[in-house]
Amino acid sequence: MTDTFSLMNLLEVRNLQITYKLRTSDVVAVDDVSFSIAAGECLGVVGESGCGKTTVGMAIMQLLAGNGHISAGEILLNGKNLVGLPDKELRKFRGRTVALIPQDPMTSLNPVMRIGDQVVEAYRIHHRVSKKVAAERALEMLRMVEIPNAEERFNQYPFELSGGLRQRVIIAMALVCEPQLLIADEPTTALDVTIQAQILDVLDNLREKYKLAVMLITHDMGVIASRTDRVVVMYAGRAAEEASTSEIFRDMRHPYTRALLASVPSIEGDQPTRLHSIPGLPPDLTKPIEGCRFRARCEFATEECRRAEPSLTASGDGHRFACFNPLSIGWDGVRESGAAIPIRRRGDEILVSLQNLTKDFPLRAKGIFTRERRVVSAVSDITLDVYRGETLGIVGESGSGKTTVGKLIMGLEKPTSGSISFTDADPSHAPVTQLALAKIRQMIFQDPYASLNPRKRIVDLIGEPLDIQGTLKGPEQTRRIGELLDEVGLPQESLYRYPHELSGGQRQRVGLARAMALQPAIIIADEPVSSLDVSIQAQMLNLLSDLRDEKGLSYLFISHDLAVVRYIADRIGVMYLGKLVEIGPAHQVFTQPAHHYTRALLDAVPVANPDAARGRSGSRLGGEIPSAIDPPSGCRFRTRCPAATEECTAVEPTYAEAGDNHLVACHHPLRATVAIRAKV
Repeated sequence: MTDTFSLMNLLEVRNLQITYKLRTSDVVAVDDVSFSIAAGECLGVVGESGCGKTTVGMAIMQLLAGNGHISAGEILLNGKNLVGLPDKELRKFRGRTVALIPQDPMTSLNPVMRIGDQVVEAYRIHHRVSKKVAAERALEMLRMVEIPNAEERFNQYPFELSGGLRQRVIIAMALVCEPQLLIADEPTTALDVTIQAQILDVLDNLREKYKLAVMLITHDMGVIASRTDRVVVMYAGRAAEEASTSEIFRDMRHPYTRALLASVPSIEGDQPTRLHSIPGLPPDLTKPIEGCRFRARCEFATEECRRAEPSLTASGDGHRFACFNPLSIGWDGVRESGAAIPIRRRGDEILVSLQNLTKDFPLRAKGIFTRERRVVSAVSDITLDVYRGETLGIVGESGSGKTTVGKLIMGLEKPTSGSISFTDADPSHAPVTQLALAKIRQMIFQDPYASLNPRKRIVDLIGEPLDIQGTLKGPEQTRRIGELLDEVGLPQESLYRYPHELSGGQRQRVGLARAMALQPAIIIADEPVSSLDVSIQAQMLNLLSDLRDEKGLSYLFISHDLAVVRYIADRIGVMYLGKLVEIGPAHQVFTQPAHHYTRALLDAVPVANPDAARGRSGSRLGGEIPSAIDPPSGCRFRTRCPAATEECTAVEPTYAEAGDNHLVACHHPLRATVAIRAKV
C-alpha cells in the first residue's frame, strides 16, 4: 500500500489494526485499514455503527479506551509515526498538530467552567503566554467561529448556550492552536438543519483559510456529498470502498455503498413507496469471520464470497473497492424501491383537535424582592386538527415548540390556555381519565435507551401497559406480547433480554411495540429515528408506514430531518418560536413552500448528490432563533427574514390560503395567497 501514498500527504494510515481485549477473547475492531489525507483536503468516513470509523479517529488521536490498542500498522503525521510514542511526546501533537471535535459538545465541555476559560486553557497548554494574551486569542476564535455577542458568551457557562453554540465553542477549542489536522466525529448529528449548515460553513471557511485537513466522520450521506473531497466507506472494521466523492456517488462499485445510498430518504424527486433497507445485521466481530464480511447481507454474493475475503484493490482511476462482484460502472439502481408514493388523501374524520393551544413555562424570578413574572412562550395560540389515519409531520428548529405540542397531546404537560379534544374519548366519562386516554394516545421517545427501564426484561416492558389497564393477563398477555414482537419485526428470543442486550434499532422497536400494546388511535413519535444509522432508519420508517396502513394509525411525527418527514408524512406543519407558520400537503410544502422560513429550512438540507449540492443556491438562514422569553413583536420570524418590512414589525400575520389545504401565516409569502380565517 505504501506506493499509493504521496509525499504531499499530511496524514498516512497504513495497514492499521486495532484490537480490544475482552474477558473471554480479543476482538479485532479495525483490520488492515489504510488511507491518507492531504493538507486542505476533507476526507469523509462513513458506515454503520460499529464499523470502526470512530475507533480509527480515536487511534489517530491515541485516545483509545484502556482495553484497546493498536496491534499492527502505522499512523504517520508529517512523516512521524504516532504509534508507540510516549505520552509526553503525544501531548505535543494533541491539540497543536491534530485536534478533535467530539460528537456530544455538552459532555465534552466542563459544566462548571466558563466557556472563555475553557478556550483559554486549551491555548495555554501549548503556548507560554499570559492569561490576557490567551483571553484575546480565545475571544478572536469565538468570533471566528461566528458566535454572536462573543464578549458576552465568553463569560457564560455551557448550559446557558444552545446546542449549536456549544458546538461552535468545541470548534474554537479545537482550532485555537491552529492544528494541521482536524478529526470531526459526527459534528452536526444532533443539530437542526439550519444550525448544521452554519457549522459546516464555518468548518469549510476555516479549512480554506488555514489549509486545514479534515477527517469528517458521519453517517449523513448528504453531508458527505456536499462537504468532502474523498470518501472511505467502512464495514465491520474494514474499508469496503474508497474514491473521490463524485466517484462514490456516481459510480459506486461495492454493493454496501449502494445499499447505504439507497437507504437515504431525499427531499428531491419522486418519493419511493418503500425505502431500501439492508437486511440483517453486521457480523459479530467476537466470532471468527469467513469470507466476505458483507456476504450474508449482499444480493450479489457467490460461493467465492464465502470462501475468501476480498482485498482492497484499485482500478485504473484510483478507485479502490473490496468486492469479488462489483457493480458495473454507470450502474444506476441505487433507488429501485418501486414507484413513487401516491399522494394520500386524508379522511374527513378528525381524531385530535387543538383549539387556541398555548403553553407558557414560568421562570424563577431573579432576586429575593423581585416580583416580575417572566415566562417562556413555548407554544402560542395553535389551532390544529389531526385526522384519522394520517401522518402529520411537525418540523422546525430546536426551541420552536414542536416537542411541547407532542407532550401537550400526550398529557405530559398541561396547557396554559386552549383545549385538546379526542374524538375517540367516551363522552360518558366527564372528565375523561388519563387511564382511558392511554388507550387512544401513546408516545415513542427520541432516546430508545433512556425511555426503557434497564432493570426490566423486554417482556415486562411491553406488558406493563397491559398490566396497568388490566385488560390481559397470564397466557393471553404473553400471546399478545409475542404478536407485538412479530408486528415490529423482533425475534421471539428478545422477550427475556434486557435493553442493554439489544441494538439501538431493536430498542426503538421495543418502544414501538410498547406504544402499540393498547392499540392506540394515535402515536406521537418524537424524533424516533434521529439516533439510528441510515439503514436501520429505513427499516423503522418502512415499519411505521406499514403499521399505519395496516391498522389505520395516526402519527404526529416530530423531527428536524426534513427528508425523513417528507417520506412518511401526509401533511407537514412548520413551527417557528411557538407559532405554526405553514401547514399543507407534504408534496406542496416541499415543492412549493409559501413561507420564507420553510424555504430556508429546505435550502439548508444536505442532499446525497454532489452535483445537486453544488448546484443549489447555498442560501443559509443566519442568526439564532430569538428568545422565547421575549419574542419579537408582529411576525416572530421577522428578525431573520429577508423579506421583512415595517408591517411585519407591527402586525402579526394571519393565515392565508396558498393552495389546496395549504395555509401560510406571512405578510409577504413566496406564493400568491387568499386571505382567510382558516382552521388548520
